[in-house]
Amino acid sequence: MKDMLEENWTYRIMVIMCLCILLVYIYISNEETLLNYINGTFIFDAKLIWQIGIFALLGLVLFYLLESTLDYKSQSDVLKEYVRKIQTELDTEREAIKDLKSVSGDKIVKLGSFIVTISDMAKELNSVLETTPLLKAILTKTSELLGSKRCAIFNIAKDKKTLNLVDAIGYDKDELSRLGLSSDEGSGMLGISASEGKFYSRSALYNDYNKRHVLENDKLQLEFCQPIIYGEEVLAVICVGDIKTGLSDEYIIRILSTMANFGAVALTNTRLVEKIKDQSIRDSLTQLYNHQHFQQRLNEMLFKAVKNNKPLGFIMIDLDHFKNLNDTYGHQMGDACLKKLADILKMKAKKEDVVARYGGEEFAYISPGLNLQQTAKLAEGLRNDFKNAVVELEGVKASCTLSAGVAAYLPKKTKSIKKNALIRVADKALYEAKEKGRDRVVLAKEV
Repeated sequence: MKDMLEENWTYRIMVIMCLCILLVYIYISNEETLLNYINGTFIFDAKLIWQIGIFALLGLVLFYLLESTLDYKSQSDVLKEYVRKIQTELDTEREAIKDLKSVSGDKIVKLGSFIVTISDMAKELNSVLETTPLLKAILTKTSELLGSKRCAIFNIAKDKKTLNLVDAIGYDKDELSRLGLSSDEGSGMLGISASEGKFYSRSALYNDYNKRHVLENDKLQLEFCQPIIYGEEVLAVICVGDIKTGLSDEYIIRILSTMANFGAVALTNTRLVEKIKDQSIRDSLTQLYNHQHFQQRLNEMLFKAVKNNKPLGFIMIDLDHFKNLNDTYGHQMGDACLKKLADILKMKAKKEDVVARYGGEEFAYISPGLNLQQTAKLAEGLRNDFKNAVVELEGVKASCTLSAGVAAYLPKKTKSIKKNALIRVADKALYEAKEKGRDRVVLAKEV
């Protein structure tokens, strides 16, 4: 705009100066004459022409000055309007930037808080080295972060099908345990999330025509299900029944995904720790508990039985003629017989029973709640099953028998008993079974 105004004024000044120079030249170079009549023609003198030129020049100057003034005023108004619009736009931009800074500041604060929460959560989860406490910690954190008053967590059993309740908030735990949930559509959103290893929400299932029917089997009335996956294996499932109002879907998904990711790593660590711990308390050949762990468990179970005034059955077992078996068929056949007996013991054992390799060809069996006669019946069943079992190794078949001594803590007969005393009377009954010809069960005469 400024350049345009400067160019117009330069052009006009140059025209005016040229006209002035021309008129001055005419005025100087011509004589002063009046209007004459020569040969029938009127001739004006130069002075008259100059005067007329002066008037014309002044008129032109005035015209240009007026035009320039009007143009400048018009251009000034346009410039002011342009500046005003720019100022308005700048004010709008300033307000937008101010709002953006405010929103960004809130988001940065929220993000910072989220990062701190996640960092604390990671430290807390990684410090737990047992699976059940870890899963409970994951559930507690999920409830806190989502403001959930109804949530639960299930782990996947070894059969990859059964869902076992670990802990629940806001639900009846006994009722959940009795539901018999499994990883299929029959168990609703929880089942399909466990079977497919995918995050599901109630709204997503409802909007999926092919899967909407799954909600009919949802006995927990869940809103979200997030599986905890390591590699391709589903380890557990986080279930959320409700959430705090005002939480966005993005935030909910982020929290559950983060919990699942941290949980997967932490669960893998706890499984490794538990595996190492389990190996340290088991016999490497038979995978039964070793002697040291047996002594610890017998002491704990005997203390519990005395405290609860409940009987505790105990069996000492020994393979018959084991040395002759090794000498005849070799030590590998002897190992195979030991593993066969271990398999039979594990199949017979209830969840609360403890079976151990006491040492060499001797085994120990603890069964809480059984009196002397019930324990003797259990021992007789073990003896019979092992006697009828055939052990085959590289085409060679062999069989073996066992002898057993049975004892039991009976609260009606004695208020308490020491661990070593219970082992001693059972071992004495075992020795008697050996003396009477082996392949038999003998009950202890004293407790």
